[in-house]
Amino acid sequence: MKKIHLYEIDFMRGFIMLGVLSVHTMSIYDSRLEDWTVEFLAMSAVHSSMHVMRMAFMFITGLVLFITYYRRDFQTVAFWKKRLFFTMIPYVFWNIAYILFRSAASSINLHGSFFNFVKTLMVSLIHGDQFYIYYVLVTLQLYMIFPLMLHGLRKFEKYHMQIFLWSAYLQLAMTAFFKFGIPHLDTSHWPYLFANYGVFVLTYQCYFIAGGIAACHYDKIVKFIEEHARFLTSIFCASLVMMWIHYYLNRFILHESDHKAQSVHQPVYLPWALLVVALVLYLGRLWAKRRIERKWKLFSCFVMTASQTSFGMYLVQPFSLYVMGKYMMPHLAGNKWLFYGSLPFGILFVYFSSMLIAYIFYKTPILSYCIGRKSKFPVRAKTVQVPDKQQI
Repeated sequence: MKKIHLYEIDFMRGFIMLGVLSVHTMSIYDSRLEDWTVEFLAMSAVHSSMHVMRMAFMFITGLVLFITYYRRDFQTVAFWKKRLFFTMIPYVFWNIAYILFRSAASSINLHGSFFNFVKTLMVSLIHGDQFYIYYVLVTLQLYMIFPLMLHGLRKFEKYHMQIFLWSAYLQLAMTAFFKFGIPHLDTSHWPYLFANYGVFVLTYQCYFIAGGIAACHYDKIVKFIEEHARFLTSIFCASLVMMWIHYYLNRFILHESDHKAQSVHQPVYLPWALLVVALVLYLGRLWAKRRIERKWKLFSCFVMTASQTSFGMYLVQPFSLYVMGKYMMPHLAGNKWLFYGSLPFGILFVYFSSMLIAYIFYKTPILSYCIGRKSKFPVRAKTVQVPDKQQI
């Protein structure tokens, strides 16, 4: 089957990555405020509603995988060779880079020992606990079970709605257990992935399955979203306010810490995530229909660049965030108006500086593999010798 390029997915990649980096940038601003102050609670409420971008990233991963393979011949070994190769290289490379970076920043002390470095690297590779690289570890797990997921959705194509509903029930049950059950249990002797469920692929199973089912019935789902866009927008506005109220309920009624109140592992994030994804997809469709128009040309170039470097931005973001927190934030924190007014510019700094670094990797042979992209070596044009007229 001929592969069709869905330009709205390019838009979704760039937009969702903007959301992800916005969340991480806001964490730096949050850390400068004192808990329980009006400013802190207001920013944290907004911050908590934006954490949905993590699940949106999971959804689009499942969407792209199933759009690519659902109606094509599939060979498990070939899939694993390709996907694991282009994911393991970045995973190992950036774990090494992060450990060296932390050591240089004096966050950890390797005592100049190669043995200690290797030991730290092995722990990091297993745990995925360096900065935000846990997502790559989750993706590696997804690739391992994807053939089984693909076989299941193909075999039970008539029951996709039932599969989604049971997946949603399971997701709601798991998040309810994470929120209300696990805090009262001793998990010190549990297997690592169960005790640290944030890096376990099954913790996000509904988002991957929802993305897969959306890919299988893409045209119908897109048509439904476009026909009900105004209604979904109204629901989004009301739900956004409800998400802010949800944060305050967690703090004032359940007496949770800020970290716990903002956790994505709560039942309310499932419907909220699916609603946000639907509207981002709708925005992507609007752009895709206008992308070749002259007035949209510059923005379209930006979208395509953001899409090509989205994974790279995710991987290099710790360095931009470090510059933001270490060198820029001290100059902003002293002035209240400058502090809050600089937030949009801080987000844009992290986003575009990460994009620039990722773009350099993307365009550099060999280094492009470090952000999951193939290297494109320049091809030297062959010179054709033209015979002299006297020889003809």
